[in-house]
Amino acid sequence: MRLLSRNPAKRRNEWIVLAWTPIWMAAISTVMATRAFSRWGDLGHLALGLGLALPLWIAPFLSASPTEHGRPLLQRHAFRFAVWIALHTFLQTWFGTIFFFDHLGMEYHFPVTWTLHRTPLFLYFVTIAYFSTYYVALQIGERALRARFPAAPIVRIALRAVLCYSVAFGETFFMADESMAPYFLYRDRAFVLWVGSLCYGTVFLLSLPLIARLDEDDAPPPPLRGALAELLAANLIVFLCYDIYGSLFTPR
Repeated sequence: MRLLSRNPAKRRNEWIVLAWTPIWMAAISTVMATRAFSRWGDLGHLALGLGLALPLWIAPFLSASPTEHGRPLLQRHAFRFAVWIALHTFLQTWFGTIFFFDHLGMEYHFPVTWTLHRTPLFLYFVTIAYFSTYYVALQIGERALRARFPAAPIVRIALRAVLCYSVAFGETFFMADESMAPYFLYRDRAFVLWVGSLCYGTVFLLSLPLIARLDEDDAPPPPLRGALAELLAANLIVFLCYDIYGSLFTPR
């Protein structure tokens, strides 16, 4: 069973993301445990965010996969992946978090003043690291499902939904810890864990098929604008889903 991409360039980028994952996780765990960020201010928080995101942006420029030599940057998978993740992160952080503020009771109290659309600036960059790991892991899970249930698309969709829900649940469980309440909290953590994760998981459920087919085959890729147009459409559907969820849930 092949869990990483059969495209050497995409597989190489997946290894890079997976190798970076324990590093950014250790960094986040350390600052959460020590509360060192409480003394940093805007510049310190931004340095943390950039420090977690920049290695994933720099990787495409350092070297190309052997199969991609001679290709322009826009045709290299690592660059295309980085652009896809950055756009997706921006859309979800700028527009999507409003739903979490207004209907799921999310609150940020980090000691910063630099914010964009009610969200601390540094979190835009931190989320790039998170999403990079999530989408590589989700693609691995998706390939495992295709290999295990090749003739059962309904089963695959159902298990994909469980997988996406689990990622959303896991982030909330580990990040919205009670010890972080002075800086980041949900007013009703249990509700968000069990119900809010369904809302958040919609993001991954609708976008996973798009990233899963991005450069999955080792062939000259189509223009990146097509993949980004699909991503914009998927985010619009997510925001419509949020609007529906918002009509069902009273602010908590």
